[in-house]
Amino acid sequence: MARTIIYLISILGILSTADLSAQTSGTGNQFGEKIRGTRFMPYPNYTGKPYLYDKFIFGEIELTNGTKINNIGLSYSTYRDELIYYNIDISAQIVIDKLSLKGFSLKEANGKQRIFRRMQSNSFSHEERYYELLCEGKTSLLTYRKVNLEPCDTYYSKSGLAYQPAYIYYLYSSEKGFSALNPSRNSLLSKFNKANQKLVKKLLRKNGVFITDESSFIKAWTLVAEKDIETNF
Repeated sequence: MARTIIYLISILGILSTADLSAQTSGTGNQFGEKIRGTRFMPYPNYTGKPYLYDKFIFGEIELTNGTKINNIGLSYSTYRDELIYYNIDISAQIVIDKLSLKGFSLKEANGKQRIFRRMQSNSFSHEERYYELLCEGKTSLLTYRKVNLEPCDTYYSKSGLAYQPAYIYYLYSSEKGFSALNPSRNSLLSKFNKANQKLVKKLLRKNGVFITDESSFIKAWTLVAEKDIETNF
């Protein structure tokens, strides 16, 4: 009798854990039926990183109808610009239909939240892309975190191919659209007329900001946006 009770308690514990897992991961039936997509096909195993992170992390997706699904395990492919989630009901990775999403966010272990929005590019094809929002405002700073599979020296990769970052940065406003720029001081200054270039230079100098990487580039643009210095793109 005692063994039977212990056995039943164990079974109930397992079922409760499984149910909790489905709820917290956001991939149970209640969510899986709402998420449109196709089974994910693994990429070739070359040198480099085809994903933003090496593992699935928790995040939130927003469907085009406004429905938000949070605490869902997500993986963002920077190689194919695809968002992937793990569906526990069918034990499969699913590429979410891009046109079914407004955007998504990813939460890092340190609590930092990274926000991505689906937007139509200004390229010839006008394709839909996920852009990361680096700084939001009247004119926002975005990046398209594209990774390409490119030829490389065999000392770097025996196959002669590797995943190489090819990020593109943009200023964006609803009125003017996209304007590409590089994360550098000169590229930033090129988006202003001569009078406003002087204001930007003074602002960066006063705050001791030297643009050497993405982080300092974001800091520089945040300062400019706060002062609402008009761009000319």
